[in-house]
Amino acid sequence: MKVVVIGGGSTYTPELIEGFFDIWNKVEALEIVLVDIDEHRLNIVYEFLKRMINRVKAKIELKKSIDLDSVLQGTDFVINQIRVGGNKARLLDETIPLEFNLLGQETTGPGGFANALRTIPVVYDIAKKVEKYAPDAHFINFTNPSGIITEMLLNYTKIKAIGLCNVPINFQRFFADLAGVNMDDVFMDYFGLNHLSFVRRVFIKGEDKTEELFEKAKEKVSDKEKKIIDYLNMFPNYYLRYYYFREEMVEELKHKPKRAEEVMKVEEDLLRLYQDPNLDTKPVELSKRGGALYSKAAVNLISHLYGLEEGFQIINVKNDGSIYDLPYDGVVEIPVYIQKDRFHRYSIGNLPMEVRGLIQGVKAYERLTIEAAMEGSYRKALLAISQHPLVSSLSLAEKLLNRLIEVNRELFPELK
Repeated sequence: MKVVVIGGGSTYTPELIEGFFDIWNKVEALEIVLVDIDEHRLNIVYEFLKRMINRVKAKIELKKSIDLDSVLQGTDFVINQIRVGGNKARLLDETIPLEFNLLGQETTGPGGFANALRTIPVVYDIAKKVEKYAPDAHFINFTNPSGIITEMLLNYTKIKAIGLCNVPINFQRFFADLAGVNMDDVFMDYFGLNHLSFVRRVFIKGEDKTEELFEKAKEKVSDKEKKIIDYLNMFPNYYLRYYYFREEMVEELKHKPKRAEEVMKVEEDLLRLYQDPNLDTKPVELSKRGGALYSKAAVNLISHLYGLEEGFQIINVKNDGSIYDLPYDGVVEIPVYIQKDRFHRYSIGNLPMEVRGLIQGVKAYERLTIEAAMEGSYRKALLAISQHPLVSSLSLAEKLLNRLIEVNRELFPELK
């Protein structure tokens, strides 16, 4: 098995590599190639990962490169975990919208929109290289906004793209802990879009335990999530607080430290730790970076796609009729039973009326955003952000878009 990790110099990567410790002895040989445009960070992470691998005596051949073209041939899996513009751009996503009394966040609303416009052209260029040098490889996309990026890949390229997020697997662990069972005993009737999803029912070993577990869940979650559960009788994705408590979250974000600044400090500390020649285990400080169960989600998916096992996993895939109220070729986040190259989508049916309009509106925004980036269309970019539920204003969207173009000028596609 050959795995290429794009953005391999990320401070997240030790978490990913640790996941491979669970499967290296199940494949004939495992080669992992780290690719990054930041050679300094790449070298630091590479040397630390070699020490981690040596400590557990795993037979993993670790390589590194700053040239993606030269390493793609013969690849089985490409893992994409880049952040275009880094955390400096993320900081803009979190601050610029607040100037207009709008939500500042890296994947949701205006911040997610800016992130998408920066990222789509870069990932598209990466995908064209994968098409050329590794057309049979599975492309696992962690890069945010994951649903939007995955839909662009599936509709504008020929690669085998799958979007992955750690939110669903954390929900699975949450309900497993509440029920006192293993994660594999939990199945969730789960539907929606990436960072806009709901759990409708929870099954433990095939038995519907929704009512009991929702009551227990309300003792563990915030007052905001509790209120959503009471009104909708569904368990919400964390990011839904930004939609259902928009005004409160805008005020909160205005007065709290920016997450991007916190992450930059954590990354600085982690890179310093990684340079310690005596460090050969994942430091506890990495938990501050976020991304819990990220490695388990990735390695589970690789195990399913490689044929080491089969089973359900919640992933971002083409709808293909699983949700009646969304475009057939739109990407949705749903449970899929994976048997190597065969995908069996869990049928959702019609969206519940209580959330149908919200999900359809955001899907329209996502599709217009992709078209805007791929066509370089100012008009479509304006229409995309103006109809986002967290903006809902053409005049406000025009001011916002012009400001976002101003601060992202070197990273945005040219919009005409």
